[in-house]
Amino acid sequence: MRFIHLAAFVCVVASAWGQQDNIVQLAKKLGANTLLQLATEAGLADTLANKGPFTVFGPTDEAFSKLPKDVLRILQRNKQLLADVLKYHVVSGTTYSSQLTNELLAPSLLENEKIRFNIYQNGKVITAEGSPVIMADQNATNGVIHVVNRVLFPIPRGNVAEVVSRQPDLKTLLTAVTAAGLAQTLSGAGPFTVFAPTDEAFKKLPPGTLDKLLANKTALTDVLTYHVIAATEFSAGLANGETAPTVEGKNVEIKISDAGVMVNNARVLRADEACTNGVVHVIDSVLLPPSYTDANRT
Repeated sequence: MRFIHLAAFVCVVASAWGQQDNIVQLAKKLGANTLLQLATEAGLADTLANKGPFTVFGPTDEAFSKLPKDVLRILQRNKQLLADVLKYHVVSGTTYSSQLTNELLAPSLLENEKIRFNIYQNGKVITAEGSPVIMADQNATNGVIHVVNRVLFPIPRGNVAEVVSRQPDLKTLLTAVTAAGLAQTLSGAGPFTVFAPTDEAFKKLPPGTLDKLLANKTALTDVLTYHVIAATEFSAGLANGETAPTVEGKNVEIKISDAGVMVNNARVLRADEACTNGVVHVIDSVLLPPSYTDANRT
């Protein structure tokens, strides 16, 4: 957390010199031009300048530029939707990075929507809904800004089971989860990280394997829980070579390279699908725990 401590020190010095600005003025100095433009269009700039205190998780211009152009156009045409997205980046009160804890859920200004915070690698990485904080503790007269490198979206998420059920390429996984009686568990408080194999991933299994699993609830449960970690592991917190304990009991290995992220021998196709009780990463192969492969050898 050295960069965070340094940022806090700089803010203290700036305060002593009387160089503090309100949130809007500070955001401008930090180069958050797109954020300010959109806040003005949504009618929120005056609130951020004159009210508070607020804690703002401010996406960089680059973060907004990564959005599909049609998404940005929709936001700019729909002022209410734009305001909702921006409110999802703001928490009431002044919250510094030292006050954030792993798995903290903080209410945003968008009604009924909370932001999940996670702390990884002994405090070196802090995320808000999976977006890394790249510059923390930037003091304003009416709050604080933490700069993030990804736009946060309050999409209709639901819990893990609901997110899986809405995706057309995860129907086999949903069938398996239902057959194992795990849907209620994955709808619970969590937190969970689920590595979700696609329908095509299940087709890659040896012939007859899926039918055997569906006919054996114990084996099916072991395989499915080998895809689940009892924590929220966004991609920003993963490290190459790390192992993570699954609910089944055995570890999975994370490998990160220029080619992408691998979980054992499965490639992550879609990462960081945030849920109210964790996160889903969609993968291209089914993970088989050692207990299942050992049983097949006998």
